[in-house]
Parts: sequence; C-alpha cells; structure tokens
Amino acid sequence: MSLPTRFVKMAGGGNDFLLFEADGRKLSAEERRQIALLCRRGLSVGADGALFLSSGADGRVRLDYFNADGGLAAFCANGTRCAARYAVGRRLVAGQEPVLETGWGPISAHVDGEEVTLHLQPLPLPGDPISIRGEGLPSRATPMHVGVPHLVLFVDGDLSGVDVARLAPPLRNHPSLPEGANVDFVQILDRDRIRVRTYERGVERETLACGSGVVASAVVAARQRRVHTPVACGTRSGVDFTVTFEEENGMLVDATLTGDAREIFSAELTEDAWRA
Repeated sequence: MSLPTRFVKMAGGGNDFLLFEADGRKLSAEERRQIALLCRRGLSVGADGALFLSSGADGRVRLDYFNADGGLAAFCANGTRCAARYAVGRRLVAGQEPVLETGWGPISAHVDGEEVTLHLQPLPLPGDPISIRGEGLPSRATPMHVGVPHLVLFVDGDLSGVDVARLAPPLRNHPSLPEGANVDFVQILDRDRIRVRTYERGVERETLACGSGVVASAVVAARQRRVHTPVACGTRSGVDFTVTFEEENGMLVDATLTGDAREIFSAELTEDAWRA
C-alpha cells in the first residue's frame, strides 16, 4: 500500500491530525517514515499525528493512530473524537453514535455537531505515586493508564509559568515507566475545574491539548479529593473538556470525555510534502 494523497485536516481541542481513508494496519516502515515527514511543522502539513479509517466488523469503523514520529499508538482520545465526527459526517456509519475499533479496544462515541463525547473502556485505578525530581515540582507524581500511559503531577501557582519543555523530558522517560509516558502538569482552579498542560510522547513536545491526558488528570485529582465530577478541564489551546466517571469494584467505569472536533480543510499532498 502507498499512502493516499488526499487527506482531511482535523483538530480536537487543539490536537491536530491528518486523516486518511485507508487501512493503517497495512502500512510499511517506509510509509510510517513518510507520516513523520508529513507531520513536520513548517516543512510539510504539520500535525500531532495521523488517523487511518477503514471498515471494521459489524458496521464499526477501524481506527489506527500514528504519532507524529510515525510510531503506532494504541489510543488517542482527541484523534478518536475527530474520527467519530468524520465517520458520521461522511456517513461511514449509520446514525450519530459510531463505534470505533482502536488499538485499545472498541470505543463508542456520540456526535452532536462539532461536539463529540467518547465513552471509554473501563479504566484501572491510578497507580501508586512515584518519586520525581524537578525544580518547583512536587516530590511525587501518579501514573495513570488511559489507553496509553500518563504521569500526573500537581503544581502550585500559575501553570503558565511552568517550563514544560525543560521539566517534562526526564519525567517522560522515568525509570519506573518502562513504556515511557505522557506527562500531565495540573493546576487545581476550583472544586470542579482544573487546567492541564501535557507533554506527549511520540510527539516529543508539549501539545495544545491531550484528551487522554485530561481524563488521567481529572481522575487522579478526583480520587485525591481535590475536585469532584464532572470536571471541567482547561487546556493550553483555550478549549475546555468535560470528564465524568464512576468508581465500581476497583475500576473506573462510565468514563466520558466531551469536547470539540473540527474539520479544518481537505487537500491533496504534493511531492514536496514528502521531501526530507
């Protein structure tokens, strides 16, 4: 298979994606390298990752997600919300509630215009806190898995003053996290509101938002009794998300993530887009 030249640019809460109607399971190593070239900002289209939609089983849509470095990831919440809106808008599924087959498992969604809600798989409870170091950071942070690994830490004062680019890389590669992790810096604003900044693995920089990151942050904050659900989550993009969940029999169930999903433009790639 060769990568399609036609694509749609989408964004969810500040995360932006290249969306292709193609089977991502058939990509070669060279095509994954091309994804990384396309995701470069300034030199090509630029994106946080790429979404590949194809036919799934029983009327579902198959979604394969690749990070900006071309690496396959099990799950991207904002990418899944964008894929859900695209699938409904292009009538790849019937109705407003598509089910998307992701690397994490089937995820159902509800699409209401540009607002999309994901109904997530049952989540494990946060892990035991681990020791961390960093100027101005707390001494401990909490691992949390939301399809992909996260590390959540709470900061005092204004989150905008945190040097995420400097502080996050050592935490992203923390020795206690063999897969690495997205790093979520969290500020508590009120009993039902937080702000989140996330450094994403695979992108290897801070992004404007991270859907699974705000879920992880809201869950950890609520279980530490800092907030209660529903939790409004502000992001660097200025777009808010809403997170809800329940705890039952040692698991987190009925977890939802609601936010915007925008279709920005459709276009065709030229040869220059692939040029190294």
